[in-house]
Amino acid sequence: MKCKVNGKEMIEKIDSVLLKGKWNNGANNKNSILCPSIVISIGEQGTIYNANSSTFVSNNFNLIDIDDAKVGKLAIDSELLLKYLPKEDCILQLKDNILQLTTERKTVKLPILERHENNDSILFVLKNLKVTRDISKPVIISEKTQLKTRVKVSSEELSNALSDCEAVGNSVFQLEYDGTNLNVSSSNGSEMVSVKIEPVEAVGKKSVMEFSTPVYKYLEGLVTILSFEDESPLSIISGSLKVLRAPRIEA
Repeated sequence: MKCKVNGKEMIEKIDSVLLKGKWNNGANNKNSILCPSIVISIGEQGTIYNANSSTFVSNNFNLIDIDDAKVGKLAIDSELLLKYLPKEDCILQLKDNILQLTTERKTVKLPILERHENNDSILFVLKNLKVTRDISKPVIISEKTQLKTRVKVSSEELSNALSDCEAVGNSVFQLEYDGTNLNVSSSNGSEMVSVKIEPVEAVGKKSVMEFSTPVYKYLEGLVTILSFEDESPLSIISGSLKVLRAPRIEA
């Protein structure tokens, strides 16, 4: 594996797949990350993957000097890599199971992981998930599960709505598509915040579901597509960021 990348962009993309922020854990809400290890894959494009047993996330990054890139993938501890990534162009190259990071002025050698600790979840999603930006087509999670309610909204409006809802101190959000609008809400005892968003486009039946993922900090592009049904998994496409949140995503 070999690629030339912009370090500043890589830092931002790694942060997005770590999903650092407030997660709900039963009765508690605490700052955490999805999983510390990540998978970096180089093919026709660069992609970073991360997952645990109930959440999958991926994001693409740009390759510089594509003709010089070599396909491959590796798993690595994100904290270790972020410690050395510069905010400038650099070359990432796998040599003898060691990741070599090179800039014009320095070379860093880092150990890689044998595998991502939730590699089975990543492989399951990559094999089964079929999602497109054409909202007339359902999102296929598995042979048994499809998401036909799909709501396209402004990324900025959704980010602001989820941020407003988090102010109540509960990182569990409810999404309700009422056939016309997307209603985003969260409550904590007698406190409640509800924000109405007018979709850019939407298809499907009225649906309600809840989720806990601090994804609003990492939304990209002008629009975000949310796909869900009653008490179902949630699929999110925002720019090159893809997230699947479900009760479990293992076979």
